[in-house]
This record gives sequence, structure tokens and C-alpha cells, in this order.
Amino acid sequence: EIGCGIGTIVQALQLRGVGSGFLCPNLCGPNFFAASAMAAWLGGLPLMRGMTIAAGLFEALFARVLHRLKFLFPPEITGLVVLMVAVSLIPLGTSKFLGISFAGEPIQPGNLIVASLTLLVMVGVNLWGRGTLKLYSVLIGMVCGYLLSIAMGLMSSDQYADIVRAPWAAIPVLEEMWKFSFRWSLLPTFIIVSICGALKSFGNLILCEKVNDENWTEPDIQRIGNGLMADAVCVTASGLLGGMASDTSASNVALSSASGATSRRIGYAAGGLFVVLGFSPKLGAILSVMPMPVMGAILIFVTCFMILSGLQIILTAKPDTRRTFVIGISLIFGLSLDVIPQLYSDVYPWLRPLFESSLTLCTVLAVVLNQLLRLGEKKAQ
Repeated sequence: EIGCGIGTIVQALQLRGVGSGFLCPNLCGPNFFAASAMAAWLGGLPLMRGMTIAAGLFEALFARVLHRLKFLFPPEITGLVVLMVAVSLIPLGTSKFLGISFAGEPIQPGNLIVASLTLLVMVGVNLWGRGTLKLYSVLIGMVCGYLLSIAMGLMSSDQYADIVRAPWAAIPVLEEMWKFSFRWSLLPTFIIVSICGALKSFGNLILCEKVNDENWTEPDIQRIGNGLMADAVCVTASGLLGGMASDTSASNVALSSASGATSRRIGYAAGGLFVVLGFSPKLGAILSVMPMPVMGAILIFVTCFMILSGLQIILTAKPDTRRTFVIGISLIFGLSLDVIPQLYSDVYPWLRPLFESSLTLCTVLAVVLNQLLRLGEKKAQ
């Protein structure tokens, strides 16, 4: 939590070379999980920390040269990145909404009822609420969802017991916290994972720009580079503090878009709250027991806004045959990874990180195809 707090605050700053000035909170997501687990298994926590720091330093280097790579990200590709960030939330959101934790598990009727009612409340307040009431559509829906979950018995006694047992304040474990190690053999994996995280943050920052500028037409690469530098600070700080890397949260960016609460001052407050949570196990326990249907309803709600934003950005570029193939082919293979992941089970191990995320696969394909087809156009002329 402390690393997430540092990253959220630095992201909200707009200093020279670091910070986008946007509300773009950080959370521990799945991007680094597989690589971090492998490093921890091979060399324990010191190796995981050392490789996380290396990933953060590489992202900082990527952020500094991003302005030279602007030609790789025309509007149609930036829109595709935003769209695929939203698509990556769909499996998690729908599984939580339906109450399914494992493949083959039946839909939970109670979960579905609570999630549906919670979503309807959020949509209703957002559509018909007046004035500042719209800002609280998610909060109102969340409160209703908690009450419905309690009424239907979806919160277990163990969850209440965990909250009661957790102390109000505690100091994080510092023993052996500052031990680090490094392996060159793991560096390619962490570099690829770092690029994947940077692409996700790239999409989140584009959405932040679009939300905060009604006349937005194309990404401010310099500002996004500064935002990625803040993300690199967060990853590096997570490694230094002994935790798993965290990066920008797509769901939280979409939530701010949906609610209209986009002030960077909220970022300062949220970052401070994350730091406090690092020293308060009880507060962390309270937030960690959010009922599954409430999480699902919130994710479905915010994903709607991200999908439409991505499509709008794509369509700002004048459609032509080249763009049709670039977007179509990339989208087809990216979505195939989510629909039939078994198709890519036998790829070479060093390429595995590229196939861990449909966002990464789709973006890499789009960038490569865009450059290849542009080259073909020049030769034809």
C-alpha cells in the first residue's frame, strides 16, 4: 500500500520530468505477479525485490525516450490501447458479477441479484441524478451493495472476525527488508513485463487526458512520458520497500471518468490513504472484504465508459483500408487470447510474457502492422 500511495501522489504532481498531474491511482495488479512469483521461487524475496527495481529502472528509461516514439502511436492505436485496457477488465468484472471464482462453477443467484441491483442503482443515479449527486453514483451504489450483501448473507462470519482481530496500527516488518539480489537470466522477462505495464499505463493516461480535455484530439506524448516516469518511481519504490510492483489502475481511472471526480487533489488524498493503510491492518481488512457482487457491479459500470472512450478515439482517425487491417487484425488476435487462451500454450518461453495479456499482444501487433503497412504504402507510391 505504501508503494501505491507514493506512486499515486507522484503521478498527481506535475514536476519537470515526472508526474502527469492527473488523478491516476496505483494498485497491485496482475502484470508482475507471474514474474515476481518466479523470482521469489528461484531466489526468495531478495531476488524478487532486486528484479522489481530493475523493471522500474527500465520503465524510467522507456519513459525518457517515449517522445521519440510518437510516430508509433497514431490516434487509432492509442484508441485501441484504451479499448483493450477496458477489454482486459471484462473477465474479472463478469466473473465477480456472476459470483464465479473457478472455471465450471455455476452462477450464484444471490450474487447475481445483488450485483444487478447495485449496478442499476449506480446507472440510475448517474443518469437521473442532479448536480453533484452524480459524483456519488458509485459510492451510493456501493453502500446499497454492502447492505444487500449483508441482508442476503453474502458476507461470512470469518470476514467479520478478520476485521475484529486486525490491529488498528502496526509497523511493517523490516527484518531483511533491505536485502536484494539480481540475475541476468531473469532480466528479459522483467523487461517485457515492464513494457506490458508501461503500455497499460499509457492507455490509462490517454484516458485521463481525454476525460480532462473536451477538445482532445491526440495524446501529449511528453506529458504521458512524465506519467510513465511516475509509474517507474512507483515500481522502483515497491521493490525498495520489499513489495510486489504496482502500476496504474484502469478501473480507478474509469471510475473517476464515470463519476466526474478527476481533480488531482483527490490523488493526493488517495495516495495519503494508501500510505495510512500500510500502517493500519484494520482499515486494510475493512476494505479487503468488499463483497464480490459489489466489485463486479463497479467494474462493469466503469468498463462501459472505457470501451466507448476507446472507440471514440479510434474513430477520430479517418477510416481507410490500412487502418482497417491494422485495427482489425490486432483486435482479432488480441481477443482470441481471451476467448481461447489454449491457442498460445506452446509459444517459446521467452515470448510467454507477450501472451499473458490481450492488451500487450494487441498493442504490439498493431504497432508492428502499422509500420509494415505504411512501408508498403510508400513503396506502392
